[in-house]
Amino acid sequence: MKSPNVDILAHPGLIAPEEAALAAKNDILLELSARGGHCLCNGRVARLGLEAGASLLVNSDTHAPENLLTQELQRMVAEGAGLSNAEVEKALRINPEALLKRVR
Repeated sequence: MKSPNVDILAHPGLIAPEEAALAAKNDILLELSARGGHCLCNGRVARLGLEAGASLLVNSDTHAPENLLTQELQRMVAEGAGLSNAEVEKALRINPEALLKRVR
């Protein structure tokens, strides 16, 4: 997370508060993953990320077409991680749009 070339920390798992703070400092988005197994830590990632001021986004971490997310499933992942309605909107729309603008 010290590299300026990293945009997203995918399925961060049992992230430490210091790592969430480093992500926030370096403008690295933290992934809330829909992938089985990876999603088990979404609540922790969301809580520590928000406390540190890091940006979140929902991602499928797809390995096959059937893993692609519908809007409904994206919302379920975000809400299941404990995000408020405003935080869900940021994770599903605002943060991904900002990321796309940044990498263009």
